[in-house]
Amino acid sequence: MRIVALLAAIALGAVVAVLVLTRPHHPPGRSIDVPILMYHRVGRLPAVPTPTSTKLTVQPSVFAAQMEWLARHRFHAISPQQLYDALERRKPLPSRPVLITFDDGYRDVLYNAAPVLRRLGMPAAAFIITDRVDGPDISFLNWRELRSLEQDGFTIGSHTVHHLRLPSISPAQARLEVSQSRGTLERHLGRPVPWFAYPDGATDPAVVQLVHQAGYLLAFTTQRGSTQYAREPFLLHRYEIPRSDGLAGFVALLHSAQ
Repeated sequence: MRIVALLAAIALGAVVAVLVLTRPHHPPGRSIDVPILMYHRVGRLPAVPTPTSTKLTVQPSVFAAQMEWLARHRFHAISPQQLYDALERRKPLPSRPVLITFDDGYRDVLYNAAPVLRRLGMPAAAFIITDRVDGPDISFLNWRELRSLEQDGFTIGSHTVHHLRLPSISPAQARLEVSQSRGTLERHLGRPVPWFAYPDGATDPAVVQLVHQAGYLLAFTTQRGSTQYAREPFLLHRYEIPRSDGLAGFVALLHSAQ
């Protein structure tokens, strides 16, 4: 009897897990206000900086000041799962919610951003280009470091295999970029990865459909705005946080987003 009960409990747990990752057939027509912040690198500029790397690299002291400002002003960092539950199931969010995200999978996020977020008790999400994990460019995470980042409170999502602009490649190649990256992450991390961010924010209706078919629950663009619509779970808005914003620009952005 104990064995039967155990098997039943395991089966029930499996059903619950499936339910957590199942999208309602008729998404509710409502919206919620959640600013989603998009970072890339947190660290020193590369030895030979480019305009792009200069724009996307936030100094560690500035990042810490930005996160401390959020904490002082009683913003509450949430996870993608919390955002999904709020959009799809009407679950309440804490006051002044904010979602902190990082694109690409740079190593300096583990060493310069994660300790700040851990100290402040803030979860975050990292969208990973899987072909660059354990690759020749040491500015990106390896698999051991990615698992450490997850243990630090980060939710891991997909950012495709090669960071190609999906509307610019063939549908077959785009499908592989979207689905293969998810499969790779799930094999290495041993858990579902239902979160996705479009490379360069580039998307169109065909790409959105591919992301949906690949089994993702939420997908993140680079379109500015803090209003997230339950009817558009694959077109979530984000604010890019560039180096030039500093603390003053960051504060102005959060004030405008409220």
